[in-house]
Amino acid sequence: MRIQYLIELVVIALFLIAMIIASMFKRRKNLEKKATSVFNVFLAVIVPLAGNALAFLTDSEKLANIGYMIMLLGDCFLIYNLFIFVMDYCEFRFRRTAVQYIVLAVLSIASVSVLVNPLFGFVFGVQTKTLSDGSTYFALEPHIGMLLGFCLLEALLVLMIAILIDKCLKISSAYHERYIVIMISMVICMAFLFYVFSESPVNNSLIGYVLCGFLLYLFTYIYKPFFIRRRLADSVVGFHTDGIIFYDTDVNALYANDRAYEILGIEAGDPNKCTDKLLEITGGVDLGANFDISASFRDKDKETTYLNITHRLMKDKRNKEVGSFFSIHDDTEQVNLNEERKYLATHDKLTGLSNRFSFEDQVNGILESNPDTPYYMIVSDINDFKLINDVFGRAKADEILIKIARDLEKFSHPGSATCRWRGDIFCAFAKKSVIDLNDIERLVKESWGITNIINSPLVIHIGVFETTSKDQDEKLTVNSMVDRAQLAIAGIKNDYNRCIAIYDNKLRDDKLWEQRITSELANAIAKGQIIPYLQPQYRADGRLEGGEVLVRWNHPEEGLLSPFKFIPVFEKNGLIATIDSHIWEEACKILSSWSKRTDGYEKLSLSINISPKDFYFLDIYQVITGLVEKYNVSPEQLHLEITESSVMNNAAEHIKVINSLREYGFTVEMDDFGSGYSSLNMLKDMPVDILKIDMVFLGKTADYRKSKIILNSIVDMANNLEMPQITEGVETKEQFDMLKDMGCKLFQGYFFSKPVPLDEFERLPLVWK
Repeated sequence: MRIQYLIELVVIALFLIAMIIASMFKRRKNLEKKATSVFNVFLAVIVPLAGNALAFLTDSEKLANIGYMIMLLGDCFLIYNLFIFVMDYCEFRFRRTAVQYIVLAVLSIASVSVLVNPLFGFVFGVQTKTLSDGSTYFALEPHIGMLLGFCLLEALLVLMIAILIDKCLKISSAYHERYIVIMISMVICMAFLFYVFSESPVNNSLIGYVLCGFLLYLFTYIYKPFFIRRRLADSVVGFHTDGIIFYDTDVNALYANDRAYEILGIEAGDPNKCTDKLLEITGGVDLGANFDISASFRDKDKETTYLNITHRLMKDKRNKEVGSFFSIHDDTEQVNLNEERKYLATHDKLTGLSNRFSFEDQVNGILESNPDTPYYMIVSDINDFKLINDVFGRAKADEILIKIARDLEKFSHPGSATCRWRGDIFCAFAKKSVIDLNDIERLVKESWGITNIINSPLVIHIGVFETTSKDQDEKLTVNSMVDRAQLAIAGIKNDYNRCIAIYDNKLRDDKLWEQRITSELANAIAKGQIIPYLQPQYRADGRLEGGEVLVRWNHPEEGLLSPFKFIPVFEKNGLIATIDSHIWEEACKILSSWSKRTDGYEKLSLSINISPKDFYFLDIYQVITGLVEKYNVSPEQLHLEITESSVMNNAAEHIKVINSLREYGFTVEMDDFGSGYSSLNMLKDMPVDILKIDMVFLGKTADYRKSKIILNSIVDMANNLEMPQITEGVETKEQFDMLKDMGCKLFQGYFFSKPVPLDEFERLPLVWK
């Protein structure tokens, strides 16, 4: 009989070792917490098993007590590891929480009671029992402490079952299976735990522990829930974006998902109708073979549907045929998208005209076929189109572009091409012989010039470039033709009375000259070709007050260039800031040299011009203050001339800069008051110290008397505001005398001197007579 119990212990131990080894290998491949938890459960079973074996095999009552102590402590250790597994299995974050500490406290109480049992004996005792073969062993004799400990362990198992039930309530029923089996294993533990009270030599609770561990191992590593797989497979097929149809070995349609009915336009219910439709679309196929085909059909709305159809035979593990299936992919969206991409690769999306790249290919093809035929490259450009976009909105602006595109198509002839080049620029290329530029001018003025879309006139300019056989010989590119037509537009951009300009060689030469002087500017400054010229400013009593610093270019090939020739070029491309900063520095150098003299020049002032573009390309405050500090110049002697247009845009920010300069000590002059756009309103708002009144004001009117009265009023107003004035453009003694009588105090103009180099300026009299 003793051998029988020993064999039972050995079998349990061998099974346990096998599970520990298997779990160890699985744990190496799976780093999840629950994999470690399963491994620890099997390790924990070793403790009560070892304790039970020691108590059963020993002849010493003392060792039997130690064995049962180890067994009961092992039960506590096992229950704790089961608890950890359940928490990890349910993916609850419990570590270092109150739940973990409570469970540890409960198990610690039970464990301590076992450890102190030798002192008090209130947990268990041992008594000698005789087996049927006459052999004896020490049986466990439960006391009240063991009963209380047993209740605590059972309570923890109930808690684990409650946690599993809670998890089931929170997840899909498809996953209940995996948690219910774990609950069953916990119930097995609860049931087998009662065996601890039996007098059997082998604690049969160990069988329950090993069985529980096996179920944990099975559902952690091996078992894949059948119902989950079945439901997931059904969901994948049912919700697949492709149509799926299954057939048996006799090619009977067993199932078609909703997408198959939808793609084929068939009412759901009979999968065989899907087969009939597929055979109709494909013209008949061999359902006994694998194949991939593309097909299309027209639906009830006469819209074309494009399909990619796959047919596959299905076989089992023994390579026996078990059926087949169709996979039907609706490729209509992709086909239409590809067609749209092809279209947009050659056409403008908004207007439907050819785009720039397609237009270039068309024009090159036309010229290649007709190299000796004269053609017009016609380019249109809408003035201030960005403003139209901002004021009237994108939708209205698009309507205008579409209207221009439709009207432009009226000039299309066989062998011509039209396109939207970019933004608001359109191009047409057609034979000169079929184009009447008067018709285009009429279209611009009558149809485009006055439009109901925005109830406001449009200003549109047309540039025309005529091709010649020489252009063909030189292989002139389409881009160059368009550039030349746009160059023609640039010449009339500010002329609202002209709407068509034809390119000629002068425009090209002017453009080339602009490009040349632009490239030469940096070298010209370095070589001292950009030089300051000074025009004197005299007081009414004849004393020299100072001068205005102007710029000249002493070009090595073209001689002395007037600023009216090159300044507009640099105003346009932004390099005016480079010239201005250079002239400002030259002015500071002059003032610095004068400050060392004692003949009256040390008191003179110089005025420098600040262009509107300087506010965008330079930190004006830093540059000018840096120059006066570098050359030790008094800011009171450097006057800054600005125009109203300098602060028209971003007025608040620019006025802030001007105020900072005035606070530093500079005198600010408003240039060209009385001409251009200057107004009383700007005079009120702009922080200026001196007005410069241009005598051109008198020369631009047919009514000299009225202009004189207005000029007199301006001078009176400035005097009443205690604001000094400089009248520039004074050319005759009569003008000088008239202005003195009006109350003017400072004068500048050819009556005194034209702008001259520094050495000539310094030879002018300090007192003019």
